[in-house]
Amino acid sequence: MKLNKTSKIVVFLTVIAIAGFGTYAFADWGTGMYSGRMGYGGQRYMGNLSADEIGALDQERTTFFKDTQNLRQDIYAKDLELRSEIAKQSPDAERMVDLQKEISGFRAQLDQKRLEHMLKMKKINPAAGRGFMGRGNMPYGMMGGGMMGGGMMGSGGFGQW
Repeated sequence: MKLNKTSKIVVFLTVIAIAGFGTYAFADWGTGMYSGRMGYGGQRYMGNLSADEIGALDQERTTFFKDTQNLRQDIYAKDLELRSEIAKQSPDAERMVDLQKEISGFRAQLDQKRLEHMLKMKKINPAAGRGFMGRGNMPYGMMGGGMMGGGMMGSGGFGQW
């Protein structure tokens, strides 16, 4: 099949368009929370912060995640146990109730620690949390819809931030 000049131009422009749209689609990758466009220092969510304030917020966040690591792991483990029990051919209803009570207790503890963390963050920067979109699809606030978002495993998953 011979391609005439018009067909060649159409094919060439199609290839260029696909490459252009593909480049554009991936252009914003890496512009997350710490890129400067949306993070602490960006005007978009929290105003202009000094390097000291950004460092203090980062330190508080790191401390919070370290302090709640075991609690988040306990929630995750108990949730897996509950899911496993539910998936059985003949689930033990009493065991499921006990597991759910444990999960609820762990989540209540995590919620309390989260509230304390939020208050500490507000002391560093009173505007902390303003402008964020709310819950996202990542648990424990790990860049899922903002600072108050769900965590790495989904807002319906293994606990909230």
